[in-house]
Amino acid sequence: MRVQEVKKIIKLKNVYKEYIYYKKDAGLKGSIKNLFSREILLKSAVRNLSFEVSEGEIVGLIGLNGAGKSTTLKMLSGLILPTKGEISVLGYKPFDKKKEYLKQISMVMGNKSQLWWDLPALDSFGLNKTIYEIDEKEYRETLNLMVDILNVKEQLNTQVRRLSLGERMKMELIAALIHKPKIIFLDEPTIGLDVITQYHIREFLKEYCKKYRTTIILTSHNFNDIIYLCDSLILINKGEKIYSDSFKNFKNEFLNEKLFVLKFKETNASKFIKDIKNSTTFLAEKLSEDSIKIIAYADSSLDVLKNISENLINELKDINIENISMDDVIRRIYQS
Repeated sequence: MRVQEVKKIIKLKNVYKEYIYYKKDAGLKGSIKNLFSREILLKSAVRNLSFEVSEGEIVGLIGLNGAGKSTTLKMLSGLILPTKGEISVLGYKPFDKKKEYLKQISMVMGNKSQLWWDLPALDSFGLNKTIYEIDEKEYRETLNLMVDILNVKEQLNTQVRRLSLGERMKMELIAALIHKPKIIFLDEPTIGLDVITQYHIREFLKEYCKKYRTTIILTSHNFNDIIYLCDSLILINKGEKIYSDSFKNFKNEFLNEKLFVLKFKETNASKFIKDIKNSTTFLAEKLSEDSIKIIAYADSSLDVLKNISENLINELKDINIENISMDDVIRRIYQS
């Protein structure tokens, strides 16, 4: 049986983005000096970034604040031009802003709004229908589907400024997806939302992508977004890619660990770390003066428990065993 080739619809090759700014000394004297002589400086937001994304894939773009995530999305959507390097999305150069390209993409930024503040969201949807030249029947079918999934029928005729943050975010998603784009760029789509609204938005995006085979690049500091939605991950630091793989491989490599938190009767955690027998299968670290944590592969859990029972059981006040968090994993990758 012939295996169908997966189509790569987003391609970045050796992409850089640098911003020019000027050094300025403090105070009036510095301002006067800058009128006659200014030192030009460069800030590198993205450096030598290369990756590819397949059709229908949901990719998590992860990084600390200032890592270059939003800059990358803005270059992919055509909002800003890369300093150098090659970007191809659906066969187009994004910054050319060709109509045929713009009709196939959408971008949602959690801290920005595309809706008319003093009008009901339904008016903004109608405007997008005209802009994207959507057939009336198709528009109604798509709108009704999304309204039902997100459960916002009662809020359609309410002024946007009177909506809660969660309700407004749902309306933003409808406005962005009403033309059924092939690619969606999501920048912190669940920022500031309560856990219930976050869950409903993730469910909606998952169902929407499955129905329309949409490709998504998602940035988020909420790791639940990443865990629930993403097929693959790209980690960037100071504009450079430091990790890229499928989420399945990432999970097998980094999330196949257990975390043991030990709290002792005495405040001498450093001593207790020394008391644990040396092992290549787990790592012990001090958390506070009376507690330590042990990180071990899941298949080494029994060895850890045996070690604890033989060496520390009489010193323990409490023990907690849990799966390692994404926060811990990402922190370790960045620090390595």
